[in-house]
Amino acid sequence: MGNYKIKWIIQRVTATILIPLTFWFVYNCVAFSSMSYNDLVIFFKSNLNSFLFLFMSIVMLFHAKLGCETIFEDYIKSIKLKKMNKFLLNLIIFSSMFVVIFSILRINFLNV
Repeated sequence: MGNYKIKWIIQRVTATILIPLTFWFVYNCVAFSSMSYNDLVIFFKSNLNSFLFLFMSIVMLFHAKLGCETIFEDYIKSIKLKKMNKFLLNLIIFSSMFVVIFSILRINFLNV
C-alpha cells in the first residue's frame, strides 16, 4: 500500500514542477515558428534553455511513466500482459530520455 502512496505523491510533485515549465515551453514554441534553424540552435545552445528543456523532458517522461504504470496496474489483470506492457513502456521512456539527452549534448558540445 505504501508504494501507491509514494507514486501518488511523486505524480503530484512532478505535475507541479511541469506547470511553469509547460508555460515556458509553450511560450517558446510560439516564438519557434518565426525562428530559423540557426536561431533555434542558438536558443538551445543557451545553458539555461538547454537545462530547462532537458529538465522538463525528463520530468515529463517520468510523470508519464508513473501514470501509465498506474493504468497498467489498475486495468490489466493478466500478469504476463502487465509485465510486457511495463517492459515496453520502460523501453520507450528510456529511449526517449536518451534521445533528448543526446540531442541537447550534441547541440551544446558539437558544432552543428
